[in-house]
Amino acid sequence: MKVVQDTEKALEQEKKDKQIAEIKAAVRKTLEEIEKYKEKKEDIEKRIKYLRMDLEDFQEGKLDRIEERQAKDPDAKSYSVIIIIKEKVIREVPNHWYWPYTITIQQPIWAETTHYSPSLNWTYCTSGGKSNLLNYNANSVNNCEDMLPINCSLAKDYSAGTYEINGKIINFR
Repeated sequence: MKVVQDTEKALEQEKKDKQIAEIKAAVRKTLEEIEKYKEKKEDIEKRIKYLRMDLEDFQEGKLDRIEERQAKDPDAKSYSVIIIIKEKVIREVPNHWYWPYTITIQQPIWAETTHYSPSLNWTYCTSGGKSNLLNYNANSVNNCEDMLPINCSLAKDYSAGTYEINGKIINFR
């Protein structure tokens, strides 16, 4: 009789051990998922921070700050939707406020990401007073002969406004 009871206890203990192992596996998998989403959240928060800095600098007319940040920090360049490049001019513009910049809107590398690639660029070009988006090869920027550079003053004065984004109205002031 004692042998049967010991066998039953051993079977119960084995069953309990399997249940415990299953519970621990479920908890481990849940914790792994939480950590994976925490990493994604940190990455998203970092991206939002860079995008907000770009917007603040646009609002203040500080295109030089955006350009400097993108030159120093590769993350700033890859997370930003725009690339700011200071134009080379023959004569020096005395006030940085009126220095000409080219603004390039980047396209995502692939559809499900927010990583951007400088090799897939769109540039604002103007012709006849209208702005158009023109795709251009990164090696030959001069596809638009009458492309007008943007300066800090224009960025500050004309970045504010009301924008419709995904059916929502956003007042950017």
